Amino acid sequence: MKKFPYLSFIGAFAIVLSAFTACSQTVSGSKSNDDENDAKSSSSESGNSSNKGDQLFSEQTGMIPYECKGAYAGKTVEIYYYIPSGDVKSMPVQIIMHGMERNGDKYRDDWKSLADKHGFIVLAPQFSLEDFSEEAYQQGNVVNESGNFIPPDSMTYPIISEVFHYFLDHSESQAEKYNIYGHSAGAQFVHRYLLFNETPEVDRAVSANAGWYTFPNKDIDYPYGMGQSAALIGININAYYKKKLTILLGEADTLRTESLNQSKKADAQGLTRLERGENFFDFCQKDAADRGATFQWEKAYVPGVGHSDSKMAPEAARLLYGDSK
Repeated sequence: MKKFPYLSFIGAFAIVLSAFTACSQTVSGSKSNDDENDAKSSSSESGNSSNKGDQLFSEQTGMIPYECKGAYAGKTVEIYYYIPSGDVKSMPVQIIMHGMERNGDKYRDDWKSLADKHGFIVLAPQFSLEDFSEEAYQQGNVVNESGNFIPPDSMTYPIISEVFHYFLDHSESQAEKYNIYGHSAGAQFVHRYLLFNETPEVDRAVSANAGWYTFPNKDIDYPYGMGQSAALIGININAYYKKKLTILLGEADTLRTESLNQSKKADAQGLTRLERGENFFDFCQKDAADRGATFQWEKAYVPGVGHSDSKMAPEAARLLYGDSK
């Protein structure tokens, strides 16, 4: 049979061309995959950005359950919230701490009209009695069952920062700090929160009508005083006095009701909530002066008001946000 050399050449060329094409397709395919991965990465980053979450706090008012982390994993705090009309991104955030009835929804509702008036967001976390005992809520779980002081990050107080950041992650808010207010049992929480934690995200705080106090006095045993807690867990008393805290007192909060702690150690602070608040503020003011520490606290009164959050709230809002717009 007669051979045609140029056909062999064409065949060889076709094989080389085929191999080159396959190689080219492989390289092209890899590049395409890289582009696809970059696109997925970009999409994922974009998703995280809007994930400012899943915009859980999209309604004007409602409740979102928050599952705690760290030492309180498995426990839930219900966040009752209210967002007035306006630019959410620039609104201040106001955290409200409820009293002993564990009624965050009522406290949220007490502050709705004030939020409309002054233009701030209300977050009222509710600490259920089932998950948080009196020692865990009012007293912040500062000591364990053996009576030993525990590290600050294992106390109840860090949950407030968790709630704040959970809100930021799932809303349009761009707040960097928050104000905090507590009434009655909530006021106990607030003044101890500032004492036992650094609280860099707290701008201003109001403790209204607390039933009794933890005095920053190492000669009085905890929980009525500091005891040895300052030395054991590194509390900075001077930093405590430098925080912007207002002790807000109802001038008519003078009844020794059944809910008032009437133990001998509590009565040593005064016989009524009004007396105890005045004595606590005066002690701290003098102690700061003796230490040469900056004292940025204020004491304020609400005339004619007893033990009522709804009646204390307007003055608290005015102190925090000024007069109405």
